[in-house]
Amino acid sequence: MEPSLALLLTSLLGWCSCSSFPSNINIGGLFPTDSHEYEVFRFALSQQHELPKLVPQVDMVDVGSSFAMTYAFCSQFSKGVYAIIGLYDKKTMNMLMSFCGALHVCFVTPSFPIDTNNQFVIQLRPQLQDALVGLVEHYKWTKFVYMYSSDSGLTVLQKILDTAAEKGWQVTSINFDTLTEAAFLNSIQDLDSKKEHKIILDCELRDLTPFLTW
Repeated sequence: MEPSLALLLTSLLGWCSCSSFPSNINIGGLFPTDSHEYEVFRFALSQQHELPKLVPQVDMVDVGSSFAMTYAFCSQFSKGVYAIIGLYDKKTMNMLMSFCGALHVCFVTPSFPIDTNNQFVIQLRPQLQDALVGLVEHYKWTKFVYMYSSDSGLTVLQKILDTAAEKGWQVTSINFDTLTEAAFLNSIQDLDSKKEHKIILDCELRDLTPFLTW
């Protein structure tokens, strides 16, 4: 998470203090095991000095495990949290959406954006489709490679392919999730031999890092 997220969370949570709440308000946090995002979460809550006091309820969890996320969400709900701030994975996002809608618990997340009408899910990260297409148009690219993760890239890919069909672009798409180390290196060598050096990388940092270190 960036420092600006801490400021946003502080503002969001500070808004709650204007309403009629108890003296202590439990705010849940669901963060990946061995990550440091929870430190930003705790910092944001510590900046709220006025009543009501915002009390963090943090669980470190495997965000890709439906069982672990279900247990953690229910644990948070049993503690009486008013909202939960955290991350989700493509394997668990539908489960979270369902719980939030059924239990009327707000879930605030900086994870990759998804299309949803769930009023209890607040997405901090904006949709990137139009911005990415605008960037390609600005640089007048008509032939490029789009390398993506299926976490969020499928939605963007569809937008790019639709625009490519309209404008006559030539787009080569490569899904990170289907590549082994050998396949990735072969893809890079193949692109280099074809002089295709206009490449868009669209994935989470955790997905990109292994490829950069191979």
